[in-house]
Amino acid sequence: MDAAKKTTDGADLPDDQPPVVTLIGADIPEAYLDDAEPSPLMDAMSGVWGKFMNYVRMGLAALLVFGYPASVVLSHEINDQPVLLPQTNNWASAEAGTALTLLGRELTGPGWVADRSGWHPQSRLTALPAWQNGIASGLSDYSALLASLTVDEDGQVDEDLDAASRLLAPAAGVMAIPRLNAAAEALQRYDGRLARGLAEPASGDEVFEAKLVLYTDWAIDAADRLKKQADSADAWPASSEDITAVYEARAHAHIAHQMILAALTEEPNLLSAEGATEAADKVFFTWKRAAEFSPLIVTSQASTGTIFADHPATLSFYMSEAAEATENLRNVLRPPSDAALSVASAG
Repeated sequence: MDAAKKTTDGADLPDDQPPVVTLIGADIPEAYLDDAEPSPLMDAMSGVWGKFMNYVRMGLAALLVFGYPASVVLSHEINDQPVLLPQTNNWASAEAGTALTLLGRELTGPGWVADRSGWHPQSRLTALPAWQNGIASGLSDYSALLASLTVDEDGQVDEDLDAASRLLAPAAGVMAIPRLNAAAEALQRYDGRLARGLAEPASGDEVFEAKLVLYTDWAIDAADRLKKQADSADAWPASSEDITAVYEARAHAHIAHQMILAALTEEPNLLSAEGATEAADKVFFTWKRAAEFSPLIVTSQASTGTIFADHPATLSFYMSEAAEATENLRNVLRPPSDAALSVASAG
C-alpha cells in the first residue's frame, strides 16, 4: 500500500490530488531578481580584500626571509663608551662604581646573550657573547685581585669581593643573570661598607702596581692568543674563534682603560713621580685604541693582506703596545731599590 501523500506542513492529501510543486524563479518578480544580483561595490571590496591578503602573505614571507637576519644584525650591540659616573651617586669607590656600570649596562642594554633561547636572534651572534664573556671574566679577575689586597687581621679576604669574583666567573650551562645580579649586589655591599667605614679601601702605590700587573697579564695573554689566530685561516673571512678572541680582548681592554682612569681619579697623587704623567698618557692611548678597535666585519686571512685585513694580527699588536706601555708606567712609578741607590751613591 502506497504511503499517504502529505503536504509540506504534514497534512494528508487526497489520493486524486497531485502534490504541489513550486518552481523556483518561475513566478519571481523581475525587480526582485535585479536586487539579487551581486553589488558592484561588494565585487570591488572582494577584490581589494583578496589583494590585501596576498600582500599580507608576501609580507610574512619577506619577514621570515629578511626580517630574522635583520633582527640578528640589529641585536649586535657593543657598548664601548666611556663610563661616566653620575654625580648623584656618591660612590665610595670609583672603581666599584665603574665595575657596576660596566656590568649593569650589559644587563639592561642588549641583555645577556648566554641566557637567550635558541630561537632568539641574539643566539646567532658570536661577537656580543664574546664581549660579555670578556666583561664578566675581567671583572671577576679584578674582584679576586681586590679581595686578595684587602685581607684583614685574621687573614680573611673581603667576603663581598670574594663572592663577586666567584659569581662573575663564566660558567657553562648555568643561567648567568641570577649570578650576575648577585655579584652586583655583592659589589654594592662592598661599596656601602666602604662608605660607612666598615671596610678598608685598597689604595696606595703597591695596590695600583698590582692592578697594573693584572692588566699587563691580560694584554700579554690576549696578544698571544690573537697572534695564534692570525697565523691560521680556518674559515672565510674569519672563524668564530677569531671573532671570539678579538671581542674578548676588546672587553678586557675596555675594563683596563676604565679602571685605570677610575683609580687615578681617586688617587691623582699616584702620578707624582717624574715622567709618570707622560707614561700614563701612553697607557690611556694604547688601551683606548685596543678597546675601540671595531672593524665592521672581522677578517683573518693568515696575514696576507692582499684583499682582507688580518684583524687578529692588528689587535695583537695593539695589545702588545698596551702591555709595554703599562709595564713602562709600572717601572716609572716603582721606587728605586736599595741596590740601585747603593750603586748610584758609589758612582
